[in-house]
Amino acid sequence: MTPKTVRPYKTPASSIKKLSIEQALQLATQHHSAGRLAPAEKLLRQILQAQPGHPFALHLLGVIAHQVGKTEDAVQLIGQAIRKLPTVGQFHSNLGEMCRILKRLDEAVAHGEKAVALDPDSATAHSNLGIAYYDRKELDKAEACQQRALTINPNLATALNNLGSIRRDRKDKEGAINYYRKVLTVAPHHLESINNLGAMLAETEEPEEAVKVLLQAIRLKPKYAEAHCNIGTAFLMLEQFDKAAAGFNHALALKPDYPEAYLGLARIHQEHKRLSEAEIMADKALALAPEKAEVHNLLGGIHAEAGYPDKAELAYARALAFNPDLLSAHLGKGYLLMEQGKMEAAEASFRHALSLDATNLAARLALAQVKKVKDGDENMAALLQAAEKLDTMLETKALPLHFALGKCYDDTKQYDLAMPHFLKGCHLKRKRTQYDPADNDKVRQNICEFFSRETIEGLRGAGCSSNLPIFVLGMPRSGTTLIEQTIASHPLVYGAGELPDLLGLAAKPKEGSTEGYPLSLKGITPQDLQDLGESYVKGLRARHADAKRITDKMPANFNCVGLIHLMLPNARIIHVKRNPVDTCLSGFTRLFNKSQHHSYDLAEIGRYYRNYAILMDHWREVLPAGAFYEVQYEEVVADHGTQARALLDYCGLEWDNACLDFHKTERNIRTASVTQVRQPIYTSSVDRWRKYEAHLEPLLKELGYLVPGRG
Repeated sequence: MTPKTVRPYKTPASSIKKLSIEQALQLATQHHSAGRLAPAEKLLRQILQAQPGHPFALHLLGVIAHQVGKTEDAVQLIGQAIRKLPTVGQFHSNLGEMCRILKRLDEAVAHGEKAVALDPDSATAHSNLGIAYYDRKELDKAEACQQRALTINPNLATALNNLGSIRRDRKDKEGAINYYRKVLTVAPHHLESINNLGAMLAETEEPEEAVKVLLQAIRLKPKYAEAHCNIGTAFLMLEQFDKAAAGFNHALALKPDYPEAYLGLARIHQEHKRLSEAEIMADKALALAPEKAEVHNLLGGIHAEAGYPDKAELAYARALAFNPDLLSAHLGKGYLLMEQGKMEAAEASFRHALSLDATNLAARLALAQVKKVKDGDENMAALLQAAEKLDTMLETKALPLHFALGKCYDDTKQYDLAMPHFLKGCHLKRKRTQYDPADNDKVRQNICEFFSRETIEGLRGAGCSSNLPIFVLGMPRSGTTLIEQTIASHPLVYGAGELPDLLGLAAKPKEGSTEGYPLSLKGITPQDLQDLGESYVKGLRARHADAKRITDKMPANFNCVGLIHLMLPNARIIHVKRNPVDTCLSGFTRLFNKSQHHSYDLAEIGRYYRNYAILMDHWREVLPAGAFYEVQYEEVVADHGTQARALLDYCGLEWDNACLDFHKTERNIRTASVTQVRQPIYTSSVDRWRKYEAHLEPLLKELGYLVPGRG
């Protein structure tokens, strides 16, 4: 019988007359190995025309189909090959891998088991089977398969890489990193391991190293979506937000259905207090990955910041339902419990987080915050033990540790030991913070120029007539939380906490403009003011449908007193004042979750306070008498009853004794002062700065005449 022949693919150099099927298959294999998929496919189809059902041609054609993104077609082709020749282990191994990619995991395992039975000496077959078990969350079986693969081929990069991923899933981060590094010793350009190593370095809070590694992956493969997303995460950790956004956006351009990239953009928006935009991005991630615990966890944080504690609680519950061991969700839930006044439950949540990772300093910092530290405290002892490695510790880990130790020493009245930690912690935080105090000078100047007496007189009389809002504002850490809690203890008042709504409305530029507040208000009309007021009130009502009055305790609303006066003329505005040095010191010694970027340098926080003081003087000058009510924090703690009655009288509310027992009121309080306001009135925070006076010269110099006794 004469063997069948095929006409081969013509190359530019020559044209081969005729080939046997075996020769054609060999040539197709060579084309495929060299990455010339089109000529390989053409030859394979010619083989199948000459000999339909040729198993090796079907198999290789299936591999090519998978490589060009047609994995469903690939499964069909390799399935046909197996039906023709069921005894080739490689066929089953490749089909199993493709079934795994299509999430058909039972089929993947079945074919993988068949592959290793037919070809027990194939390291690749054992490794592929291990990946299928890994995807089924059967880590012990997955690891056994990879170890068998390494027994056959100790340098098999895929097996080493997969063992790294198994270690990662078992929370052995160092073990994972070691495996990924081992891959790169035997296969320096193994892209998946380079990317995985970069991701793990970010997870272990080594973002600078992560960036270096991930840049290598991107140089090797510029269109590597996963590497762009991971480098975005590393830049986000470094608070280099523009670079982070570029990474996430590049990842989405390459892979539009990438939930992790949307999650990264959501985090950037959240960092910048653009909570509506953050929620939109998180919802896009959720649509793509509805069971991804990290998305629900992020939504919990966004809802909490936006003043929706019920939504936040539900989101954290969903996150933990999908992943009970998600440490960040336990921390987020713990902070929410703190805000609700459930301190014991909050502590339990923080301790559970610590049980998941005994080295997690964020959990230790949370435990230090949830209650006052006492001598002999086991958490303080653990922090002191961790501090023995401060000199060699990564800055990202050292930063929260310094603040936690400062808090511990402050609580135990060891002030000279506390301040060096606060100074070092603030120095590390300031290095990572994008803040220019001159920008704040300019904003204050713009506000004073825009809200002239003439402008205010020309716009007065419009606005929304609602008397629902009560604004409590002033410098952060000035006592605004105490004042709001006093008022919100009244049965007719709902305390909404620190709401981003007003600042968001004020800063929203007009169409075609990019200018922020107050330049965003150029050309504002009486109708615009009414619309702004109604929009703001609608947002308040979304928090509580029935309350007679609702408080908004965003301290930074002091920038908007004139705007509030015009857009909500019947609202109540309460300005809380406190000793300037105590206020600034209290901010300086606190590691804020987000914002308050002025707080990490003594001179800069003093400069910020001076701008605030100048602006409040401006409001007193250009607004009519009685436009806002001022209360002194020190007077409130000295005589809370008298001051509370005056506050309620200003708000048009009848007296209620619950306002004296404000610390018993059950409500959500989102503020750095959450633990203090759960206690009865105390005076230990008055003149606290005297305990640190020797360290405060940069602050005192910047405050100048504002320092008590120096005016």
